[in-house]
Amino acid sequence: MERETGDPGSARYVLMIVLQSVLYGLMDVLSKQAYAVMPVYCFLLLRYLLAALLMLPLRHRHIWSAIRRVPVGKYILPSACMALAFLFSNLALQYTTAANMSFIRSLSTVIVPALLLIFYRQKYAKAELFLQPFILLGLYLLCAKGGLSGLGLGEAFAFIAAALVAGSLVFGRRPLQFVSAETLSFVQIVLAIAACGTMTLLTGTVGCAARALDLRVLLSPLYAAVGCTIGGYMLQNVALEHISAKTVGVAQSLYPIAAAIACAVLGETLSAAGAVGAAILLACVILEDLFVKE
Repeated sequence: MERETGDPGSARYVLMIVLQSVLYGLMDVLSKQAYAVMPVYCFLLLRYLLAALLMLPLRHRHIWSAIRRVPVGKYILPSACMALAFLFSNLALQYTTAANMSFIRSLSTVIVPALLLIFYRQKYAKAELFLQPFILLGLYLLCAKGGLSGLGLGEAFAFIAAALVAGSLVFGRRPLQFVSAETLSFVQIVLAIAACGTMTLLTGTVGCAARALDLRVLLSPLYAAVGCTIGGYMLQNVALEHISAKTVGVAQSLYPIAAAIACAVLGETLSAAGAVGAAILLACVILEDLFVKE
């Protein structure tokens, strides 16, 4: 049974999304090191293949039983959204700055309620309308740093990624009435393998997978598979069973904070404006959980 936002019991599920953001933030540091050694799509393909191979021995009977029993139309849309979101995020990075990509990709937070209104006629709450400008301000202060550059192909890809992340949240709740969080996570992983495998073939980088044995990145694919793919997907899908897509989306706006803290390991300090933005986002997450009910 789903809990209403604001219920004390919902805090644990908000914390799951905070943990997801922390896991993804640490992955940014490891990714920077890994991408210096091997191509991005080759690394992502290895990440998802490892995740699938680790899940199957443990839960293959449960997963295959659900996949055979439940029509594919019940869960394919959110799975495709999740799989393609990472693909477009990495495409965006090839054509625009990290600041532009981080800010636009984080707009998934404000796209979620728009999709809920369009597809499910779920109106904006008054408190939500009040919070959204502050979320945008917090994201801008945190991500923009010296400012955002002009709009182009990279920004378009980043916006598509943001819309896909929002879609995975909005459309990911109903499938959880028919399949478990782990089954949905596995399907999302399999579709990600297909997407990244296609890009790896198109870019001719399949043979670069052997570079994962390089000591500089040896543990990165394993962490990405266990922490960010299995762990990150499961945390999101379990949380979606208990709290609204809106609350999950707002909590995910903390990801840039986690990324900024993780990148401090590489000597990248958080500016004063970024710290103010982080504080605004933290306040918005707390207020969203307290006052915005589904």
